[in-house]
Amino acid sequence: MVSCPVKHTPAAASSGCPVAPPTPADGSSAAASGCGSGEAAAGATSRCPVQRRGEAAGSADVLNPANAMPATPNQQPAPGQRAPLSTHRITSTIPSTTSSEPLWVYPSEQMFFNAMRRKGYEPREEEMGTVIAIHNSVNERTWEQVVEWERTLHPECAEGLRLVRFVGKPDEPTPKAQLRSLVGYAKPFDRHDWVLSRCGKEVTYLIDFYNGRPTPAKPVAMHIDARPAADDVQGAWDRVRMPFMRMWRAAMPEQQGQVEPAAK
Repeated sequence: MVSCPVKHTPAAASSGCPVAPPTPADGSSAAASGCGSGEAAAGATSRCPVQRRGEAAGSADVLNPANAMPATPNQQPAPGQRAPLSTHRITSTIPSTTSSEPLWVYPSEQMFFNAMRRKGYEPREEEMGTVIAIHNSVNERTWEQVVEWERTLHPECAEGLRLVRFVGKPDEPTPKAQLRSLVGYAKPFDRHDWVLSRCGKEVTYLIDFYNGRPTPAKPVAMHIDARPAADDVQGAWDRVRMPFMRMWRAAMPEQQGQVEPAAK
């Protein structure tokens, strides 16, 4: 659905993907594998297949502007493919605005592999299962953050919330990310913009992906910062009031959902 979850390492800063394999101890370029994880072999040279804004598609491909994937899914084995890949597609929990597919459907291993080949990369067949698992998980976690904002600030529209389209902008840091980097915080390795339909009105969410602190249980870790774009009065006001709403809920959790007892 979105670009594959692999972070930007110095050698792969243009990949546009969240979550990456750890850097090898020898500092080799194997760390720039595009679509792997800490558990996957870190020697792949693949990167994300999703077309970013400003990139031209090949003449043989017609891309869906909502997700920059081929409009007609390519489930056929690629020339020279060494092993068969699954064509099974998992349905997400993310509502779409397309009547034929009420929920976004993630690409299959074969689709992801073909898309990477189309972009000129060299993915490894044995890594595609891990790639898809991370990709899907990152999207689900991002949607959960978006829904938290919407249910808190716009509960009347939360049930009908839909993801309309998205785009990767790894080379265009958000104002918040720029400000954080100026005061010494790490820069995000990727950025996505998600356009939602809220009660019929399109609103934009900005999403920054940061490297998390790895642990033995999670050798690949990341932090997702999703929030409304402050490009209008409503978005700016939502950004201001959300921290106070979170503090209120944290301070009085026992009062949430309680009903006053009837007088005796």
